[in-house]
Amino acid sequence: MDDIFIKIFLALVLGGALGLERQYHDKPAGFATNCLICLGAMLFTVLSEYMSLQGGDPGRIAAQIVTGVGFIGAGSILRDGNKISGLTTAAGVWLVAAIGMAVGFGQYFWAALCSAGILLVQLAVRKTLKLVEFVKHYDTVFLICDPNWHVVEKIIQQIEAQNITILKSEITKQDNYFHVSLVATFTGHDFQNITKELLEMPEVHSLFK
Repeated sequence: MDDIFIKIFLALVLGGALGLERQYHDKPAGFATNCLICLGAMLFTVLSEYMSLQGGDPGRIAAQIVTGVGFIGAGSILRDGNKISGLTTAAGVWLVAAIGMAVGFGQYFWAALCSAGILLVQLAVRKTLKLVEFVKHYDTVFLICDPNWHVVEKIIQQIEAQNITILKSEITKQDNYFHVSLVATFTGHDFQNITKELLEMPEVHSLFK
């Protein structure tokens, strides 16, 4: 009986720790969600072990956790044009369930070690991404401006004045506006400068990447 209290406590602590990191960074699956997923996976795993003592298949319930939690994770994945967000949160939800299963099977060291590893990766990745902002990379800038070719030329000149190389440009007309996409090599700092200068132009209505 004491063992189940240890498992409940560890599931809430480990799931809560990972959930706090997600909630701190304002992600969809936060503290409460990760706690519930970890606790639920642990309980299902304990029940699958209990089922084996009654002559049942111990893998029936545990196997469904992997696929079942996948549906929860899929709900956090969002697509906006050519950008996809929420993949890290979905993977985190899946791993939290795995940690809950490890706790349920009594593998406390594995569960704690993996939780520490996930936190390390999540925090380290964010630090690394800040460094990447200073490295030039290919990206696409999208603009909506007045339907005037002189405006487009002015935009391109403004960008190239920042020592940015434009590799490809595409212009379409929709709803009486020019929709311009420019593939260029620049850093995150360059993009901030571009945004500041171009949005001051009255002919430019929006800019994003």
